[in-house]
Amino acid sequence: MENIILNQFAIGEEFSLHEFELEYKETKTDKNGLDYDYYRYVGDLNSIEVKNVILIYNCDVLRGAFCFS
Repeated sequence: MENIILNQFAIGEEFSLHEFELEYKETKTDKNGLDYDYYRYVGDLNSIEVKNVILIYNCDVLRGAFCFS
């Protein structure tokens, strides 16, 4: 596994910052009943190494990110 730093995303930032660069994938519910919306980032990535980024939002607040190279 490789360490990748994506400085264009910050946990806790608002959905509206990337709203027009996201493609909805699915909604998943965790064991506590919280819904998380998964989006694929289709905007321009600063990192050449990263091919795909999935951003996870809860109540329009970024909660996590998955990077695939």
